[in-house]
Amino acid sequence: MPTRLSPASIRSMARLRLALAAGLLSLAALAGCSSSGGSEGAVPDWARETEHYYLAGDVTADNVDKLGLAWEFDDFVVRGRTHRGVEATPLVVDGVMYLSGPWSVVYALDAKSGKELWRYDPQVDGTFARRTCCGVVNRGVAVESGKVYIATLDGYLAALDAKDGKPLWKVDTITDRKMSYAITGAPRVAGDVVVIGNGGAEMGVRGYVSAYDRKTGKLAWRFWVVPGDPANGDESPDVTLARQTWDPKSRWDLGGGGTAWDSIVYDPETATVFVGTGNGMPHPVWVRSPAGGDNLYLSSIVALDARTGRRKWHYQTTPADSWDFTATQNMILTDLEIDGKPRKVLMQAPKNGFFYVLDRSTGELLSAEKYTTVTWADRVDLKTGRPVMTAQGDYSKETKLVWPSEAGGHNWPPMAYSEETGLVYIPVLEAPMTFAVHPQPKRPYSNLQSSVAAFPAFGAFGAHEDAAQSKVLEGQPKPTFQGVLKAWDPVAGKTVWTSDPIPFWSGGAMATAGGLVMQGTADGFLDVYDARSGKRLRRVNIGTGVMAAPMTYTIDGVQYVAVMAGFGGALNVAYPTGAVAAERENYERLVVLKLDGAAIALPPERVEQPYLPAPAKFRGPAAAVARGAALYGQNCARCHGGPTGLGGYPNLWKIAPEVHDAFDQIVREGIFADAGMASFADVLSAQDVKDIHAYLAEPREDAPQRSGGRLH
Repeated sequence: MPTRLSPASIRSMARLRLALAAGLLSLAALAGCSSSGGSEGAVPDWARETEHYYLAGDVTADNVDKLGLAWEFDDFVVRGRTHRGVEATPLVVDGVMYLSGPWSVVYALDAKSGKELWRYDPQVDGTFARRTCCGVVNRGVAVESGKVYIATLDGYLAALDAKDGKPLWKVDTITDRKMSYAITGAPRVAGDVVVIGNGGAEMGVRGYVSAYDRKTGKLAWRFWVVPGDPANGDESPDVTLARQTWDPKSRWDLGGGGTAWDSIVYDPETATVFVGTGNGMPHPVWVRSPAGGDNLYLSSIVALDARTGRRKWHYQTTPADSWDFTATQNMILTDLEIDGKPRKVLMQAPKNGFFYVLDRSTGELLSAEKYTTVTWADRVDLKTGRPVMTAQGDYSKETKLVWPSEAGGHNWPPMAYSEETGLVYIPVLEAPMTFAVHPQPKRPYSNLQSSVAAFPAFGAFGAHEDAAQSKVLEGQPKPTFQGVLKAWDPVAGKTVWTSDPIPFWSGGAMATAGGLVMQGTADGFLDVYDARSGKRLRRVNIGTGVMAAPMTYTIDGVQYVAVMAGFGGALNVAYPTGAVAAERENYERLVVLKLDGAAIALPPERVEQPYLPAPAKFRGPAAAVARGAALYGQNCARCHGGPTGLGGYPNLWKIAPEVHDAFDQIVREGIFADAGMASFADVLSAQDVKDIHAYLAEPREDAPQRSGGRLH
């Protein structure tokens, strides 16, 4: 077991570490992996930047029932009528709170009063909303030496003056603007450089990570995650090494994927940048790389020299990934005692369901155990480091039920590690998916998939559902669709406690020196647990769904707890069962609590918006309706959902007559592009749009659903 120290000893050691490291560490809320840090010489409130463990400990089990509102901020930039998911965790530096919201807007607030000091709106190109899989979210900023760094949805990296928010430099990080690259993750300061990745694998891009001089913005180095078209040559020996694991006849035209869209971590002791990489494109390896192969560096942890960008070592969590099991989830750097020896480790719970402990100096695999239900592999062989695959994971010839789902056993909402308890607290998603093959993708298209994955709970089997479902589910664990918070012992490799079920896709976790663990939930609460026993001590009713991780800080002897709320992202198309966004207005909020605070005002209940029949002139013959239905499913449904669905985007069966009149202008001319509704003229003809409109105009008798939302 890890060596157990007293809380006082932990705080003392942590502050000594931080004082030595001040000015060298990036204090970034990366991939939801936030840290409350300061400028050069300042000692922040966290124990180590990757752990989500905070030294503030005045709020304890004995007084947590007194937590109430200190202040709230909700003046976020909103474009059009669509409210977006909030995924960042604030940073507090010298009494100023820095945070980012949708559309990559940065806010600086007085951390004691909530007064806005400045904001920076990068005026993101709204058409980039179409280039993202999961909304116009942003997972945070980095703060270092009087500068705030933000990466924008449309691919720019900017340095701002921390005092007034004025831009100091701005660079374009996208290598090919004809491709659907976008950025939703946070940058990471790593010594003299700022490192950023990108997203877009599902849209057909080739992943890479770039580093820029943090003072000037000049490109320092770039690491390509996967090889490109061999006709163009290799950028480095690291790419040449990866190419040996790909079929020479791979689908180079679809980019390969491997985007580093989330976790990037820096170890100043060894000047190493650890990069978590994403899934391949297309998903099935037999389509992507027909002859097989591991397909490096997909779904891997890659250790890079922060000065040169060259690979030190890599570990692939899911060789030949065919299930979207990314390794982009947050990584924790800490010290553990394993087999009686101190080890400097890296810990990660990626989507694939195994919890990994690696020696962060060498990449040696120390442990890999299942933290949730896993059926695609039996175990991980510690000698080879490779998973032992099962037949259940192979869906190349027939539909299979696979655990975990594409959402993963753990996604981007960060896990936390307490140096006091030695436990990791993982927001776990407990759900399988059915996987089936799909025709090979062709350009141009907004989502270049070659597989279909669906949650059984939402009807994955079509017209012959009963028979098909029985066959697919036979002999498999009974499907669930829920979240839980798990306390995991990384040395013993086992679960210590599990919370009661919470709605699917709840928020990240934090641990405090007060012996607490906190997590926001999709049903609108901030749950507070005893870190050792797992007893739930308090449910603070926020009234808005939470996906981000909370944080805590102390000013003038008062401990504050801050959590950003606002449901959306990948779940904005259809709110899951239990999500408070289906009952109350869902808009962006920052809620800050303190002991003996005031009552929290809940958002109003959503008003019901009835189904509105479309004007008869937009109706069409049955053939046009059928064709329009197919086109809608391919191009529109991933945001707007179905006729009776409830999500954050406009329900197109409930739009006003004047919107119907402008339908072609909206879809093909992009008159609402600034609000995120880009033109689809590159993939939809005028006749296509007319047929989609005929599908939407078909008379329906569906019951009214709650909809609407606050306008700004």
